[in-house]
Amino acid sequence: MGEAVKLPMRRGFGATDRIDAWWKGPTAMAIYLGIMVVYATWRGFMEADFWLFSEFGRSAGVQTMAIENQGSHVLSPLFSPLIIPGGDGLGGPIPEFMWWMSPAMFILIFPAGFRGTCYYYRKAYYRAFFHQPTACAVSKPWNEYKGETKLLLVQNLHRYFLYAALAYLPLLSYDVWLSINFHDPVTHAHTYGISIGTLVLLLNVIMLSGYALGCHAFRHLVGGGSNDWTSSGMARLKYKLWNFSTYLNVHHKEWALYSLFWVMFADFYIYACTMDWWTDIVLWGGL
Repeated sequence: MGEAVKLPMRRGFGATDRIDAWWKGPTAMAIYLGIMVVYATWRGFMEADFWLFSEFGRSAGVQTMAIENQGSHVLSPLFSPLIIPGGDGLGGPIPEFMWWMSPAMFILIFPAGFRGTCYYYRKAYYRAFFHQPTACAVSKPWNEYKGETKLLLVQNLHRYFLYAALAYLPLLSYDVWLSINFHDPVTHAHTYGISIGTLVLLLNVIMLSGYALGCHAFRHLVGGGSNDWTSSGMARLKYKLWNFSTYLNVHHKEWALYSLFWVMFADFYIYACTMDWWTDIVLWGGL
């Protein structure tokens, strides 16, 4: 057997012998993820009561978290469940020194943690932002990747963030239910209806379900370590769940990217309607 021959490769950031436009994928992903992170951060701080952000949203007397001017409650997924510091319900026990915080600040850590530790997103942002690796046969300006050590050990929390993500699905489904319930503020009459906002929230739940239920950790949770798929009803159920998760997992990349876009679009839609830029048209029923 002959000795291994090391192929020559140009060194230096971005230096490569490749002739294809290898940089397009990582650059597009960096722009996409960057826009989503900036937008979510802005919207989270927008409803906070400090510094320049107190001039926007709730503190300025313009509530932009939910459409409530037509008798229904169409809540943005970035603020669900709605935790208003110092308010009734979930916001009641929050200490007064935290009342300046936006409702989103209490909940975004969980979906952000789930996506940030997701196996697909690791690949995406490692390449887009950290160049680990930038692309095959493309050099980078620092040493080789050493694995998820030190700070990156937090990635091992992914399965725990999965449990929180699964808990969000019924919460977001309940928001869809609230959006089809219309209440007259004067007569207190109750009826049902469907608006564009209802469909936006419903599609958001479908996309997030496809993303979460096709997650590698969920697939392992329902079927990992199983050597028996047929001996009992529970074994057959586990196989069906594993098979369903596998079907979704085949397109995990698409579920991840499209669901992220739709969460932000759903929030922007509600934001635009509360600012009177758009109107949440009632398609059926309503008041």
